[in-house]
Amino acid sequence: MKRLNYFSFFWKTLSSTHSPRTHDAALLFSVLPYSATAAGVASTTGKHMFMAQYLVDSCGFDQEKATEASKLLNGIQSRQQPDSVLTFLKSYGFDDASVKRLLHYFPKCLLLDVEKTLAPKFRAFEDLGLSPSDIVHLVRSTPSTVQIKHERTVPKIEFWQGLIGSKDALVKSFKSNRAILAFSIEKKIQPNLELLRECGLDGPKLAYILRNRPLIVTHNPDFLKSLISRAEDLGVPRTSGMFHLTLCALFTVSPEKFKMQMELFRSFGWSDDDFVAAFQKCPAFPLRSSMTSQRTMEFLINEAGYASSYIATRPVLLTLSLERRLRPRHRILATLKSRGHCESDYKVTGYMMLSEAKFVEKYIILYKDRYPDLGELYASLKHTNASDSGLQ
Repeated sequence: MKRLNYFSFFWKTLSSTHSPRTHDAALLFSVLPYSATAAGVASTTGKHMFMAQYLVDSCGFDQEKATEASKLLNGIQSRQQPDSVLTFLKSYGFDDASVKRLLHYFPKCLLLDVEKTLAPKFRAFEDLGLSPSDIVHLVRSTPSTVQIKHERTVPKIEFWQGLIGSKDALVKSFKSNRAILAFSIEKKIQPNLELLRECGLDGPKLAYILRNRPLIVTHNPDFLKSLISRAEDLGVPRTSGMFHLTLCALFTVSPEKFKMQMELFRSFGWSDDDFVAAFQKCPAFPLRSSMTSQRTMEFLINEAGYASSYIATRPVLLTLSLERRLRPRHRILATLKSRGHCESDYKVTGYMMLSEAKFVEKYIILYKDRYPDLGELYASLKHTNASDSGLQ
């Protein structure tokens, strides 16, 4: 009855004048206790506040991100629906960070029906041979796999597995957060594969590229063409056995970083031709940071005693770990020489390039009866150097 009285008053107010005054409108809204519009706004705000707080408490969102994401989740009015999704994801091994990453990308995941949508999707992935942990890595690398129908995702997984050659190699890409499934096979992948095959890269060489730098075929074909031109300009023809390794290196090393590395090695006496020749032999050495390259060169020249020109012809040394290989092995050889062994001029590439098992057998175990301290020294050197470099 009260609401009817208010509307009666409202009608009389409007009838008293052809042009309602401002203070009449103000009076109206001061008398009405609650308008339908206000009720709607309050209801919507309440839903936003509920979901915003849920995202903060249950998913680790900060308040700003939670408020933004909650606007997409108006349909949720209780914990039952989002709890069912979180429980399902955690049953597959999703940790809090993985859940948060997924929901940042796709908040509406909390609206999905577990039995009708999520469970069939994940079962389809398992039917391809993916384990629960593999599925976690897949979703972390490409969150859109939860958003789109699995009928579209499954053929992409099968396509990439056929290209790379094994499920384990494909999962390794997922673990590296390479979002290879996010790209169109027809528009991006296939044209780039054709370009690589035109360069004579097929079989094991193509598989190497796709395993180690799969994102190389996810860019526009013009990008790959420019990469091929860079390799040829550096004197590595398509017929070279190093061409696929060169493309992988140049994909990682921008032209700017390449120039910076060239300038660094000039400071050690290399010419630009020396640098390019070294790159042709070992395309991986410019991939390291300038600081790491500088420290390695300083060690090889100042401590190990090798000439800069000697290193330029053996650039593979610059790809080895200073802390875990170069310095500990050099110290062992120096110790043996000081005790009257290994007096011949051992080539650094000889003992540095040995596998760990072969090095230990040849330079530690062989002398363990005479020098039992050698093994302890080697272990302590590797441990100390790893600790100093943050690798412990």
